[in-house]
Formats: sequence, C-alpha cells, structure tokens
Amino acid sequence: MTRYETSRLILTRLFSEHEDLLFNLHNDPLVQELLYDSKPKSIEDVREMVDTSLAHWNEHGFGFWMVYKKTDGCPLFIGRCGLRVVQGTDNIELVYVFSREGVGQGMGPEAARFGITHALANSTKKKIVAFIAHHNERSKRAAKKIGLRYVDDRYRNNELLQYYEMSREEYFSRPHPNYTT
Repeated sequence: MTRYETSRLILTRLFSEHEDLLFNLHNDPLVQELLYDSKPKSIEDVREMVDTSLAHWNEHGFGFWMVYKKTDGCPLFIGRCGLRVVQGTDNIELVYVFSREGVGQGMGPEAARFGITHALANSTKKKIVAFIAHHNERSKRAAKKIGLRYVDDRYRNNELLQYYEMSREEYFSRPHPNYTT
C-alpha cells in the first residue's frame, strides 16, 4: 500500500478495508454536528461513500486519503481528506473530515495541501473549490489557511453553503513542503 508522509501525518489511499474506521469517523459527535446535522451515518452510507471513492480513484487517479497522526507508537487515525472532480466543470472539490483528535492543530490544512498537490499533479483541472456550512468555523479557517478565498453562497444538494475557490496558478504560487513515500 502506498503511503506518503508530511512532517506530522501519514496518508494512505482509501480502500474498502477502511470501512470500520470511516464508520466511526462519520459517527463522531463533532463530525455529525458540523457536517450531518447530528444525523448518524449507517454502515451502508459509509460503504456507498467508499465505493464512490474507489471508482473516482480508478477513473481520475486521485481521490480521498486516510489521514493518520504520527505518534511514538502506532499512528492514530484522525480523518480523511482529498479531492473529487466536480462533474461538468474544470474544478476539483476539496473535502476534509477530521475527528476530535485531529482538529485545532493545523493537521487539516497540512493534509489538504498534500491532497491538492497530488490531485493537481494527476489532472489538468484549473480550480480547487470547497463548499462549507455557514456554522463550520474550523473548516472556514482551514480553507483560508490553505489559500482558498470565500466567493459567495451557493446551493449544493439543496443546502445553502459558503463557496470557496483558488486557481491552480494561485495554489502553485505559494510555497509547499515536499512529501515522502
């Protein structure tokens, strides 16, 4: 299994054997509150997300990553992060979901930078975008830290969200760390 490392994180491609970790992540009370209006996710919901992610990887050569925090012992699973193609556009959407153990330490932006760099290296897409709930202050701060800028409010899946974007050129004009395998 391919694995990449940042200074504090280990990232591996998402696979079906990660279902249990993802089920627990998506049922973390903080994640439910910020992303799912406190509605639990079923194992079927998680399987569908995994299947969609695997199909995206096969079609586009990039997708979602499992994110682990480096520790003195066994790495600690803290979330998932990655990008997906926005159908019918020249955009890729940044998505990140972190458990309580992974928030407030700058690990979201660190993982996102890796995901963006990998996705742009494997595509010709021109823009990185993110849709963020109005009440999700942590995600808004992370998006701004990465370099995304707020544009306006837009509907997505019948929900009014804040829309952020950054061009490929803007992203690569900023300094980025090297990643190791």
